[in-house]
Amino acid sequence: MSVPPPASSQPGPSASIQGMDLTDTNIRVIRLVLWLFLCLSFPLSLLSNIFSSGALAQRLVTSISCLLIPLATLWFLHRQHFKTALGIFLWGLTTMVCVQCWLVNGIRTPIAIALPAIVMLSAWMSSRRHTFMLCSAILVTLSIMALFEPTLWPNLVPRTPFHYWTVYFVCVVMGGMIAANLATTMHQHQAQQQQTSAELARRVQELQLIQEKFSTFFFLNPVPVSISLLSDGTYYDVNPIWEKLSGWNKAEVIGKTATQLDLWISEAERNAWITGFHERGYARNQLVRFRLRDGHIRYFVCNSETINYEGKPCIFAAFVDVTERRDAEEALKQLNYELEDRVHERTQRLAEANQSLASTVDILQRTQDELIHTETMASLGAMVAGISHELNTPIGNALTVVSSLQEQARDMGMQFADGAITRSALRHFISEQQHGAELASTSLKRASELVASFKQVSVDQASERRRSFDLAETLHGVLDTLRPMLRFKPVELILSLPTGIQMDSYPGPLGQIISNLVQNAVLHGLDARPSGKVWVEASAPNEDTVRIMVRDDGKGISDEHMGRIFDPFFTTRLGQGGSGLGLAIVYRLTTTLLNGTISVDSQLGAGASFTLVLPRKAPESSPRRV
Repeated sequence: MSVPPPASSQPGPSASIQGMDLTDTNIRVIRLVLWLFLCLSFPLSLLSNIFSSGALAQRLVTSISCLLIPLATLWFLHRQHFKTALGIFLWGLTTMVCVQCWLVNGIRTPIAIALPAIVMLSAWMSSRRHTFMLCSAILVTLSIMALFEPTLWPNLVPRTPFHYWTVYFVCVVMGGMIAANLATTMHQHQAQQQQTSAELARRVQELQLIQEKFSTFFFLNPVPVSISLLSDGTYYDVNPIWEKLSGWNKAEVIGKTATQLDLWISEAERNAWITGFHERGYARNQLVRFRLRDGHIRYFVCNSETINYEGKPCIFAAFVDVTERRDAEEALKQLNYELEDRVHERTQRLAEANQSLASTVDILQRTQDELIHTETMASLGAMVAGISHELNTPIGNALTVVSSLQEQARDMGMQFADGAITRSALRHFISEQQHGAELASTSLKRASELVASFKQVSVDQASERRRSFDLAETLHGVLDTLRPMLRFKPVELILSLPTGIQMDSYPGPLGQIISNLVQNAVLHGLDARPSGKVWVEASAPNEDTVRIMVRDDGKGISDEHMGRIFDPFFTTRLGQGGSGLGLAIVYRLTTTLLNGTISVDSQLGAGASFTLVLPRKAPESSPRRV
């Protein structure tokens, strides 16, 4: 912020001639006087000389002077030579009047009355020095003419009344015009002076107001502010905040430079700041360091400007203390460096942990696969045990029949050897042999069917071989292998499997899914129940998909377990033989190998229902179990 110097008042366009102020009004008046003089004096001079009885030289001097003086003055005015024009006019008139007086009657010549008017005109338009010289010349001339009048003009020539009238007329007109213009000029100068005084008073008031505002801004500014001379950098004024922060009193600072107070940390920083300020004429948000009186070094953001303060070119500088902010930034920067190191170290640890976790997951996956394989083999083992028990009956029946037939054949052989065989005995023997053969054949055929069914199921589950199959036939075979297990359970297995639903998929995994769901219903849903039912139902909602539902009327699944039933190793029979992999295997086989979906619906105390939706034709690139 700068305090502007008072502006000078200019009265208007003018021409200055060595202290003479010729305004446009005065110049116009001079031109008017010259034209009047030319128009009045020259004709009147001619008329006066016509009626005059004087010498010819006397009459020519007057007439020619009245013509040449105004013309020469007007020409120089036209050429803007105001000084020359004014000199020609004043000195020309004076010379013409004095010569006319010398040629006529000296001091008694009527035209001599024009000399006071010429002096007045000079005093109005010319300088004091010029007027003094003109007045001195006129007084000397008049004194000589008065002193030597008896000698130089022994015979006074009387002048006619016309001569006196002419001189008086010209002098009165010119004197009146000069006086009127002088009065007008004085009034104009007075009005202009009053206007100038009012303008100066207004400007002084504005300057006082600006000074008060600046003083208020300077002394109440919440940041340190200083004013130093532009010429030598000495401090001219500082505000109280500057004193408080720096530790220096105002009286100790005024008249000294920052170098003398040892404020600059280094000469290089001082020279850099001075160079930048002189190049631009200001400083904006420049970071500087200053040493306080107690020796502490603080950082400031400096903004400076050149101002005119109390008529002197000064530097106005404001400082914002950013030491704490800079320390915080440095601490933050250091913290960022440390944080980067920590992040890098943590990243390495995470990478190592991820690698270890990946290895653990791989081991866990292999372990899970082994457990799933073990679970599958255990299921096959249970199936083998059930099939073995189921085979005992037909094979035992066949063995009993064959043993009986052997005894009958041995008895018939003995009778034949003794020759005691009869027709009726032979007929009975043949009948018994046929009946026994039929019984043995039926029992062995049943055993053969059981073996074939087990072989197909075991091959499918062990190899995950893809083939085309009938859904009902495959599920019947799987469920037949479960009947020995259900024989000693109070469970009724109800099947609703329509024939004719052909699939091109993986019958082994499908059988394992159904087997696990039925066993899960028997072991968990119907556990400790006097009786129960398990339904296995299939349908084909369209040509592309099949829906298989396995449901029971057991105790159901609680809400807290509903979200975890498909998690590996989750079981509600911990320590009672449950591995927790049955439903996990069901979910993985359904969603990966068979590319289907499985959903569960259960109500506590009303049983559970598992619904499979499978494509009839498995994708060509079905994902394998991992």
